[in-house]
Amino acid sequence: MSNINGLRKNSLGLFSLVFFVVAAASPLTGVIGGLPVAIFTGNGGGVPAVYIMACIILMLFSVGYIAMSRYVNDAGAFYTYISKGLGENWGASASVLALIAYLSIQIAIISMLGFFSQEFLAQHLALHIPWWALSMLFTIIAWIFGIKRVEVGGKLLGVLMIAEVAIVLLTDVSLLIKKPGPLNFSSFDPAVFSHGNLGIAFIFCIASFIGFESTAIYAEECRDPHKTVPRATLCALLMITVFFGFTSWSLVQAYSFDQIVEIARKDPGNFIFDITREYVGQWAVETMSVLLITSLFAAALAFHNNISRYIFSISRDGLIWKELCQTHPANGTPHKASHAHSVILLLLLMGMGGTNMDPLVQIFAFGSAIATLSILILQVGVSAAVIRFFRRVGKHNHSAWQVLWAPMGALITMSVTIIMAINNLQLLTGGGDAKLVEFIPWFLVVCAGAGYLLSARRKMHAVKSK
Repeated sequence: MSNINGLRKNSLGLFSLVFFVVAAASPLTGVIGGLPVAIFTGNGGGVPAVYIMACIILMLFSVGYIAMSRYVNDAGAFYTYISKGLGENWGASASVLALIAYLSIQIAIISMLGFFSQEFLAQHLALHIPWWALSMLFTIIAWIFGIKRVEVGGKLLGVLMIAEVAIVLLTDVSLLIKKPGPLNFSSFDPAVFSHGNLGIAFIFCIASFIGFESTAIYAEECRDPHKTVPRATLCALLMITVFFGFTSWSLVQAYSFDQIVEIARKDPGNFIFDITREYVGQWAVETMSVLLITSLFAAALAFHNNISRYIFSISRDGLIWKELCQTHPANGTPHKASHAHSVILLLLLMGMGGTNMDPLVQIFAFGSAIATLSILILQVGVSAAVIRFFRRVGKHNHSAWQVLWAPMGALITMSVTIIMAINNLQLLTGGGDAKLVEFIPWFLVVCAGAGYLLSARRKMHAVKSK
């Protein structure tokens, strides 16, 4: 028999939690898919410095996020932070945006996973299976793992993450060793990293960090969450920064800065594969092709768990159907929430496949753009919530830097990033339908407003019924 007492306690340690977060960032996918686009649409050889800039801004955000984590022990993460700081109505808006963000990135990732699996099977086994059918298969596999004990998924994600990071680092080190001539450090020269479209490069780079904030989602399942969640947040942020910063700097050594933009623009899909083939060998390219699929699956599994816990949390708080907050009697996982969003995802994939939507040009591009913009808005909301929460608390042991100046800095810089993202949505969505692209910000405003109004209406009814 299911219960609603909560998730299984003391299931995750620091390393398992970090694996969940870094797997969601999908390092190999970011390198193969995102990095070449950031190079030729952004600031070329100056991309490594932009990853560091993104890290600094997210560090500002993390200061207040971590300070408030001592007062939050709930699977709702963004939603719970904003509810505690700005009130239940704004929290309801946040819950809708968070679900849209994670569902959008989940659909984007699972569609991309189906596409690359389709290509791999056709090339190596002469099997021609529709991408959407493969995406549905992977959704079912993630569904099964999502119901099992959370530490099972953590161990699997750890193995997959180590493998994908290892193959990229092998390429990086081989290139640095075999590259003729001295190493080029001008990526960090202000004249270089400020060249080109710095704004669009920054958006692509900061998108590589999506999911790092999800440590708080697992607070109820961690051992000693008040220590584990802050440490895991910082560890994940630093690991993602070091990986993408070092990898991007290593890869731009392969060509002169005058050539790299044109080479990346000419064939972005094979940019990393060509470098790997030259400096490591064809076997590494084949291995990387397989690990790209496992990387996408690891990200899909990580976001599956995130979504299940978000649905569980908002259901437990009475914002949606109460049945969805029931947990598995043996595993302590939110299995009802997992069932609900897995079925929804399968129906969406079936519909997308039936209408012949392109998994990369349409689904992945739009899904990742919606998710990136939603997460940025939520981070602004959390920064505001931190400031408001500690002003209301009064006495506490945190410094003004932790509860005011750092969150304020994050709020300002994230707001600027949102403006840049909206101004470059056409590019972020791969040049998709202009009218649909323009509708994305308004769609998010309408969804957030609907969440606010539903919460306000619920409170009004609760007052009248007393």
